[in-house]
Amino acid sequence: MTSVAHDSIRPVAATADLPLQAIRIVLVGTSHPGNVGATARAMKVMGLSRLTLVAPRYPDVLTQPDAIAFASGAVDVLEHAIVHANLDAALADTVHAIAMSAREREYAPPLSTLRDAAADAMRIASAAEVAFVFGSERYGLSNEDVLRCQARCRIATSDVYGSLNLAQAVQLVAYECRQSALIDRPALRDVETVHAAASHEEREALIDHLEQGLLAIGYLDPEAPKKLMPRLRRLFARARLEREEVQWLHGIAKAMLRKAEEPKP
Repeated sequence: MTSVAHDSIRPVAATADLPLQAIRIVLVGTSHPGNVGATARAMKVMGLSRLTLVAPRYPDVLTQPDAIAFASGAVDVLEHAIVHANLDAALADTVHAIAMSAREREYAPPLSTLRDAAADAMRIASAAEVAFVFGSERYGLSNEDVLRCQARCRIATSDVYGSLNLAQAVQLVAYECRQSALIDRPALRDVETVHAAASHEEREALIDHLEQGLLAIGYLDPEAPKKLMPRLRRLFARARLEREEVQWLHGIAKAMLRKAEEPKP
């Protein structure tokens, strides 16, 4: 992991903007430094400050002249941005991630409108970390990256021409998050539910454990796995697993592995 400045020393927001500080904008495989700078500006003007990059084309993208020029008053967002080698590291400590993707995917997580995705994100952000994940300018997000998210969002654009610049897309997301933060206040029961939610790391560890168990009992064929694991990921995305549920599912995986180790009669 490369860090320009540690996340813990990012600027302190005004009280009204505090829920927005739990929103993480994640850019995967970004190619153009100007888009990174413009994204920082789009974020700051709406009260967001947490920018994370995953494997950008240029390792020094945060300090390139175009990035600084396009940030235009939001250089502090660049200074406090964090660069990771992979998406799993970028989503560490989050409990909810939204893949920003217009493409149809066979086993993608549930699709929602931007307004609904923002409202859901702000409800969760009252008690936990949330990420909006954007792909590269040319290719968007890979299927593997989308499957690591719990929701998918498509920005409704014209049927005639629907191509959005990366920073424009981030601006729309940031705007909807801000509007939701100003209007909505989460109920206590919602906050309690969020506190019980499993984190990204906990879900990924469970998926790995279940895969081991399914392989051990012969239910999953490593030579022809088909789509079992993507389907399982989609199921867990819809279910929004809590920590307690993750623990008993780990117990099932352990039982499968233990059964597979028993001597055959």
